[in-house]
Amino acid sequence: MFKKATLILLSLFIATVFFAGCDKNNPTEPKDENLEFEMVEAVGNTYFTAYTTSAGPVNVNITAVFNTLTDQNTANDPYIIDWRSAADFATGHLKGAVNMNIKDLVAKVEDGTIPKSKTILNVCYTGQTASHATAVLNMLGYTAQNLLFGMCGVTTADSINGTKNWLNQIAADEYADQLVTTKETLSKEYEFPKVATGKSTVEEIIKARYKEYIAKFSSWPTIAAKDVFTDPTKFFIVNYWPEAEYLNPGHIPGAFQFTPNSSLKKDAQLKNLPTDKKIVVYCYSGQTSAQVVAYLQLLGYDAYSLLYGVNGFAYNKLTKSKYVAPTGDYSSIVTEK
Repeated sequence: MFKKATLILLSLFIATVFFAGCDKNNPTEPKDENLEFEMVEAVGNTYFTAYTTSAGPVNVNITAVFNTLTDQNTANDPYIIDWRSAADFATGHLKGAVNMNIKDLVAKVEDGTIPKSKTILNVCYTGQTASHATAVLNMLGYTAQNLLFGMCGVTTADSINGTKNWLNQIAADEYADQLVTTKETLSKEYEFPKVATGKSTVEEIIKARYKEYIAKFSSWPTIAAKDVFTDPTKFFIVNYWPEAEYLNPGHIPGAFQFTPNSSLKKDAQLKNLPTDKKIVVYCYSGQTSAQVVAYLQLLGYDAYSLLYGVNGFAYNKLTKSKYVAPTGDYSSIVTEK
């Protein structure tokens, strides 16, 4: 009788452990160990596939901005954020602009300074820092645009600091003869980075990840052409162009072609990005790559935007998306106060 009772108790104990284990581990619905990555990827997938905003294109030129600001209808005016230094902002900026530091972006979101009720127009020197901010804000649910070429697209006046940055950078073509036309084939796949902020909503995850990565840099993650061309093998290089242009005029040696609007998905080429190597992304002018790098950093990749893109090292090889100094008079929307 004792032996029988013991067997019954032992059976009950095993059953209890079994069912408790089933409830804890939920084998019928395996726990997603990288749910935060999945959540951010879903937002990035949507944004970078459409790459547009409810207010229009992601990158907006100064003519369109000028027309909006001078149409006598203040209701459609954007909230303008100038991400340049306070000193350079003081020498001249778009009227109504508010000066902020890129490292404070999330803080300004959290304290309500950046309004969700208006379109956000991001402005910097060349359009690159502003692009980085534009991607983060759009992924946080804002309607944000980047002023194409920044203040360099508005004026090249000597009185406003930094407005000749593009003119000082282009047409040197110092690495134009190093572009190659051989196609690199993606073959190796990697596990995705682990994102573990402990937050439960995608907005909170993005804000937490932004704070984590932006703290590592003096401004935001960028790299100069000379540092890449010194030894391209040190990096995993992403050419964010259509394949036809990747092959002609060519690409940085060793660079892999990622097609805009379709490649940045977990079931596309995200799985080919390494987690043990610095990733360098480049495009025509560094503005789109700045956005891509914001997304990749949020996902946990060690990614950097190549400053000025191909405009900065092989300007005359380009047939489109080249910087051209502004020819219009936009002085009525610029203030030096």
